[in-house]
Amino acid sequence: MGRNYKWLDKNMLTPKQLKLFNFLKEYKQQKEYMPTVREMQNYMKAKSTSSISQMLGYIEWKGYIKKHPSMARAIEIIKEVA
Repeated sequence: MGRNYKWLDKNMLTPKQLKLFNFLKEYKQQKEYMPTVREMQNYMKAKSTSSISQMLGYIEWKGYIKKHPSMARAIEIIKEVA
């Protein structure tokens, strides 16, 4: 993760994860479907799509989203950030 986020609870999102999570919510509200990984990469100014995939994996592991691997753009928001 680059920085030391040991002070965060396991269920809390890091600042970057929260930024991506909020982007997913806003995009879904506006367009009624989820963004592509490239759109997420551009929004986050990430160097690679693999860093976005890793971030999505952590957000899913923490229980905020559910990814459906066999479908494109198939991300579902499971819970809100407290």
